[in-house]
Amino acid sequence: MTTLITGGNGWVPSHIVRRLAARGEQVVSFDLMEPDGMVFELLGKAVGKVTFVQGDVADRLAISRACLDHDVDAVIHAAAITPRFDREQREPARIVEVNLNGTMNALEAARAIVGLRRFVYVSSGAVWGHIPGATTVDEDSPCNAATLYGITKLASERIVLRYGDLFGMDVAAVRPANVYGPMERVTPGYSGATELREMLRIHATGEEIRVTSLAGPWLDWTHVEDIAEGIERVWAAGQLPHRIYSLTCGQLFSIGDVLHTWAAILPDIRYRVTGPDEANYPVSGGPPGPVPSNARIAADLGWVPSIPFAAGMRQYLDWILENGPQ
Repeated sequence: MTTLITGGNGWVPSHIVRRLAARGEQVVSFDLMEPDGMVFELLGKAVGKVTFVQGDVADRLAISRACLDHDVDAVIHAAAITPRFDREQREPARIVEVNLNGTMNALEAARAIVGLRRFVYVSSGAVWGHIPGATTVDEDSPCNAATLYGITKLASERIVLRYGDLFGMDVAAVRPANVYGPMERVTPGYSGATELREMLRIHATGEEIRVTSLAGPWLDWTHVEDIAEGIERVWAAGQLPHRIYSLTCGQLFSIGDVLHTWAAILPDIRYRVTGPDEANYPVSGGPPGPVPSNARIAADLGWVPSIPFAAGMRQYLDWILENGPQ
């Protein structure tokens, strides 16, 4: 059995590749970017189960050829561009081409597979957007995606589910939370950075981190290894009771929570609250928003994150100290 993972050399997908390969699955990592030293280090001995194919998800023939050449019978589609505002302005057509048309291409390649086990689409919590008045969000909450990233993820989700209905394909979509952890680095689809890495870049220069508030953004930081495990469970499960699953720790953390945790791990880190004119990392300072729920996947597949916030941050910071904030 062979699983093709699009974007497999990237941040979250590389952890999925490692988990599947470590359990004995033959894996094809289909990515525009060639594997780098960090990928090989992460995979370790599991690399023997991985075949690297360089290709663009915007090229339907390339994905189809990879599936055919390597006897693929399952697909995890994770390749995407995760843009900041400036990239949205510069490359809107490319974002849609990769994030939406790339999903169509992966689905068409999977549809041609005889005996397809499952097609898993890696979506995002960005599909929810802003939901006024909500205190929690789950798979049944309304979706008000506003960015190109969120819009293309939501549209792709619905196309994936429709393909399942139209062609009898076993399909599922997962919505990862705000992810943190090792392997966050610049790739063709990911040139920005999480709030965590942006602040660590400031720390790496020797400066103190000067924020305008210790409050928002409040985010459900969930360790990348937990996210990868959740995706693995959806990929490996028998008949799924549902077709959409949210992967989240189910808890919100403020900027202050993050910085306080870091200070307990890195004695030399310095931060303080200041006015907007002096801040080198302004934040929203807003109140907490709705809390994403992991109740569905916990009930159906027994998944809940196993890495506590402080322990996960220690692991993440160890990786940053070794590799730099990229």
